[in-house]
Amino acid sequence: MRKSALRAGCVLLLAAFPISVATAAEDPKAETVAAAAFAQGQEHLARRTSDDLRAALRDFERAIAADATFAPAFAGLAETQALLYDYPKAREAAQRALALDERLAAAHAVLGFVRLHSDWDWAGAETELRRALELEPQRTTSHLWYAILLEATGRSNEALTEARRAVELAPKDAPVRAGLGYRLYWARRYDEAVAELTAALELDPKLDTAHYFIGRARVQQGRYDEAREAFARARKLAPQDANLQSAEAYLNALAGQRKQAEKTLADIERLALRGLPFNSQVAGLRAALGEKEAALGWLELAHSHHEGALVWLKIDPRFDSLRGEPRFQEILQRMGLGGEGVGKTR
Repeated sequence: MRKSALRAGCVLLLAAFPISVATAAEDPKAETVAAAAFAQGQEHLARRTSDDLRAALRDFERAIAADATFAPAFAGLAETQALLYDYPKAREAAQRALALDERLAAAHAVLGFVRLHSDWDWAGAETELRRALELEPQRTTSHLWYAILLEATGRSNEALTEARRAVELAPKDAPVRAGLGYRLYWARRYDEAVAELTAALELDPKLDTAHYFIGRARVQQGRYDEAREAFARARKLAPQDANLQSAEAYLNALAGQRKQAEKTLADIERLALRGLPFNSQVAGLRAALGEKEAALGWLELAHSHHEGALVWLKIDPRFDSLRGEPRFQEILQRMGLGGEGVGKTR
């Protein structure tokens, strides 16, 4: 940890951190307390549910309060905040972790994740994620996050290689198996995606997102009854998830049930107009209903609001009918996704 050499600089760096912090040198028990809280945080973080992530935040904050120079606790805090979509705090915590230990792979991975999802800085994200893998090649999260970067920029085969590597490292880890399933969905290998997601659910039946993506895969295959069943299973686990409303409306639109789709569309539009990140969902529904101009207008709104779902715009099957439109290509260009390679957002 190189504590003695870094302590003075860290005191200044952490002065603004909104937690009462201590150091192991000030309290002989602090290091033990910090280690125990950190271990508990890692257990919660690994489970990935909303409740567990909130518990992980508290655990990592306790670890930092006990020892302000415990770099892995800052990295754990950063990863948790990233998964809760609090990208500014995730970036700050990751930078603080790296100020304490520049070789901390988890913190580099979080910076890559933030640059990918928050900044649309594809080149910067790749640099950080590759650094994370160089420092700790056995870390499954880094492989899965790098896979997202690869697929989003049009390199699906490389993305699948990374995701499969993660499964090789942790074959009994349900979120890791599900991660490969998501990558297979985005690669449009739908039967393989369903197989991996089903395997993940055998390990953990409470993965609502796995059910959701099984439903999305079956929608793309036109297997609507199976899709409805998958969405119903997801709804039992996450009854308040508005993404399910949108997914079911998209299914109805493709299945020719226009009135049902339009009824839900009105609800999703209201969410978007209230400032929630659903402009891209509305765009997908409008595209499914054959309303290209309206769909493009909503996509432009999604871009102006920097919605996270646009990370997958280059490969999202919901927007296939729009790909030949100049306005669609212009959005991709503004995001730095217009070419075959990785570019920085403008």
